[in-house]
Amino acid sequence: MPSEPHRAPPGLSALVLVLALAVPAWAGVPPRVDAAALEPLVERVVTRQLAAYRIPGATVAVVRDGQVVLARGYGDADAGKHTPVVDTTLFRVASLGKLFVWTAVMQLAERGRLDLDADVQTYLEDVRLPGAYARPLTLAHLMAHAGGFEVHERLWPEGPPPGTLAEYLRERRPARVRPPGELSAYSDYGTSLAEHIVEQVSGQPFEQYLRENVLEPLGMRRTFFRRTVPPALADDMALGHTVEKGSPRAWPLDQVVVASSGSMLTTATDLARFMLAHLQGGQHEGHRILREETVRRMHRQHFTHDSRLSGWAHGFMEFHLNGQRLIGHLGDAYLFHSLLVLRPEQGMGLFVSYNGPGEKDAAQRARMELLRALLEHDSPAPPPDLPVPPRDFAERAARFAGGYQTTWRSYRTSEASLGWRQELRVRDGGDGTLHIKEPGHAPRRWVEVEPRLFRPAEDPASPERVAFREDAAGHITHLFFENQPMAAYERVPWYETSVFTYGLLAVCAALFALAVLAGILHRSPGTLLVAAIGLLHLLFLSGFTLLVRHHVEVEYGATPWLLGAAMACALGAVVLTPGAFVGSARAWWKRSGSLALRLSLSGATLAATAFAAWLHHWHLLGLGPW
Repeated sequence: MPSEPHRAPPGLSALVLVLALAVPAWAGVPPRVDAAALEPLVERVVTRQLAAYRIPGATVAVVRDGQVVLARGYGDADAGKHTPVVDTTLFRVASLGKLFVWTAVMQLAERGRLDLDADVQTYLEDVRLPGAYARPLTLAHLMAHAGGFEVHERLWPEGPPPGTLAEYLRERRPARVRPPGELSAYSDYGTSLAEHIVEQVSGQPFEQYLRENVLEPLGMRRTFFRRTVPPALADDMALGHTVEKGSPRAWPLDQVVVASSGSMLTTATDLARFMLAHLQGGQHEGHRILREETVRRMHRQHFTHDSRLSGWAHGFMEFHLNGQRLIGHLGDAYLFHSLLVLRPEQGMGLFVSYNGPGEKDAAQRARMELLRALLEHDSPAPPPDLPVPPRDFAERAARFAGGYQTTWRSYRTSEASLGWRQELRVRDGGDGTLHIKEPGHAPRRWVEVEPRLFRPAEDPASPERVAFREDAAGHITHLFFENQPMAAYERVPWYETSVFTYGLLAVCAALFALAVLAGILHRSPGTLLVAAIGLLHLLFLSGFTLLVRHHVEVEYGATPWLLGAAMACALGAVVLTPGAFVGSARAWWKRSGSLALRLSLSGATLAATAFAAWLHHWHLLGLGPW
């Protein structure tokens, strides 16, 4: 995902008011309808959120029936200067810009210049993709983020970022780890490929093509794709904020590292026009950007992991809330959290962006709270029924148990070693339910309502669903969440689970510490060698732990020197391990030292061997790319 280098860890709750007066922020748009009902609702929800979640500001647009109902700013663009959000305030909306990439792709497809089912290599002259699978990679796959790429958490390795989109695509190419069209794993790289294809086919830089074919026809004169904010626009920008000591702190604007699909600057007024165009069959105020049949094709479901769950339209995520089908996209980066959602059947659209994650990343909840408030206003959710566990579920519950890790991760670099951080643990609840534990949360109870489909047991009104997939042999292989089409969860073998990882690290650390103590108390060549191995591995574990605790620094910028030093320690310990085996065998042969000493040294040697295998499995020996 795009860069967010100054993200702070969540703090404790504090009763501090950060709300500034709401300021109207719309101009040059059609007259509003139903504002008497919606404006108080939106203002009540958003102002409460800004105060309760310590978010400095927000910008909101609501459209319906071909008109702008609401386009307003709330709170501060810069909390330090108390600069209000006004009609010229630009927000970084991150991945909402991807919808413009896919709109451009659909334009070129309807003009006959792109085939959504053709091999993308057909259109790429200066970027070569490895032909890893017989099935060709297509634009249709990229639109569903099902290209089969691994996902690098770190956007760019140490050194300068790429100068051009083509350089980024060549130098930061992820491995292809599964056939295209099989599973979704949200991919900035895949969208950047599509963006570059637009450039190659049109013969224009992406922003120039977009300005001529989308932005200018729709009157979106305050929308830009810029990796760095031009000085002329700096005063119009909302700044990203963290929460420090209970109050928001503004941070300077950062350069966007990846391609322009994540670099969009825009206003609520401009995005209202974009939403209206998509809701009105591809045109707004007499200016057409897509044909009606193209819009219908773009808005239909195109990919899903399970036919009972939401999936992907052509570039739009699907959501099911209050019995309604919605399409849209999320934007999460640069200390901004954004949401754009359309209800095509009802002609309604919502855009909201917050310029701070708030306490405990509350802005991610806030955008969905606002959406639900609007849905409840228009179409209240039907009364829920309480799910009842099947009578025979206790006999089948064990087949679902295990660890599941997201496809939204790396597989062939050292980043793969961090997959257990996002692991879901599934176990038999013993009461006719499954218990699913997400990282950082208490386990939740789920009831099976259809074969391999579950609903929350305690919250029957929740739109959440969990579906499991089984293979031809009847083994459960994957887990999928409703309203989260960005990734799947793969069931992992025991040696990749978090339980095994924590256990291995704890046991090895204890044995390495004993080896160091033995080397201090019983100085001999054998004990000193094993002590050196133990010390090197403990230094690695210390560095690895610090990197995990402060992983944002690794994800979003220059690699800390600690990473290289930790890997060097691990590699040195592995090189010394064969000598420890020889020394341990000699100690037992000659019965050197006490039984306790020999056991501790042998235990440390075996731990070093097991640990070396673990390091190799996760590419942590510094022999390949981070």
